[in-house]
Amino acid sequence: MIDISKYDKLLEDLKAMLFSERKSRKLNRIEPNFYKNIHSLFVELTEEKDRVVSSDITEYMEITKLLDEVRKNFKAFFQVRFEKIGKYSVYDEIEEYLYNMSPEEKNIMKELNAQMKGYYDDFTGITRQTEEIPEMPEEEKTVEEPPEKTITEPEIEEAPVAEEMVLVRIIKDQPPIAQPDRDYYLHRNDILYISGSFAKMLSSHGVCSYIEKGKKL
Repeated sequence: MIDISKYDKLLEDLKAMLFSERKSRKLNRIEPNFYKNIHSLFVELTEEKDRVVSSDITEYMEITKLLDEVRKNFKAFFQVRFEKIGKYSVYDEIEEYLYNMSPEEKNIMKELNAQMKGYYDDFTGITRQTEEIPEMPEEEKTVEEPPEKTITEPEIEEAPVAEEMVLVRIIKDQPPIAQPDRDYYLHRNDILYISGSFAKMLSSHGVCSYIEKGKKL
């Protein structure tokens, strides 16, 4: 069974880094292996989630929730961090900013800086001249017939087929479960309509039972 507490600690560290990066105008010091650790974290959680999907729905939902939290906070951190890196990349001298960066960030910074210098040289240099197109002699000019307009019928998109909804009774309390339509908060003896695929997954884990249509509750 996965040790959720270990990953909770990593998530709290990531949130602290995000908060600190937002408060600072400059780039904060980052560990050289930060992005490698983040990649390993995503891989481990995804593999663990896939492993328990058919055996333990409670643990599956806990890992899914944790994975979503890590992804959300890392995306926010990435956006704040690289907004600063993008700003510094337009400067002529970037060495002073490289000190607090990871190896991956240094490579990206140098690539961006080289591209920005190239764009600047394009805008300020006299390297591109427009060639004049010689005019055709009068007798060689031809009048082109306008192309015939063809009327095409608009394509009719087929409406997606709505999944059948089934009525079920919840047998035992469950943690929040994320589904494409919304998040579900299921409690024992709840009676509700849910999609057939969702009901099949819950039923296979003994979480719900089907209620026949027209049956008195």
